[in-house]
Amino acid sequence: MAADTVTVKLTEGEKSFVEKVAQYYYENDGMPHDRGRVVGWMMICDPAAQTAGRIAEVLGVPRAAIDRIVDQLTPENDPVSVFERTGSLTEDYTIRLRENSWAPKVRGIFSEFPDFHRVARAGLDGLRAEGAAEERLLRLSNMERFLAFVSAEMPAILERHEKQKSAGQAG
Repeated sequence: MAADTVTVKLTEGEKSFVEKVAQYYYENDGMPHDRGRVVGWMMICDPAAQTAGRIAEVLGVPRAAIDRIVDQLTPENDPVSVFERTGSLTEDYTIRLRENSWAPKVRGIFSEFPDFHRVARAGLDGLRAEGAAEERLLRLSNMERFLAFVSAEMPAILERHEKQKSAGQAG
């Protein structure tokens, strides 16, 4: 039997990890389990680049579902995408987790917080100027304070990560 036709079974450790990742994303982001399983598998698979057919086989998910999931995980023109795809969805393309991709993704997400903080602050100021009741503004006020905090603290956190990475302490 050729190597590419051998049925692949996850070890118990691999299956446990993949399921824990899927459950984590389901509970925290509402991500469907199959999508979380693909993320989990791509974090630990060997080799690092996997064809759509192999992912479908390993996870026991129909190829059409893998195509939809991969299309969501590899958005076009996303410079900080965690995953990259080689080939089109009409062929047996390859997907891989980009090396050191988590920090740029998080940096990209948090880089938008200062702008959103300014929107929240302006909204809060405008509504207060119109005499809106404080209890009505509570949600917006809480969000504005959180965004202000994250906007101020995140650059220092990311800078510390870069220094550790440069020193060989973080990946």
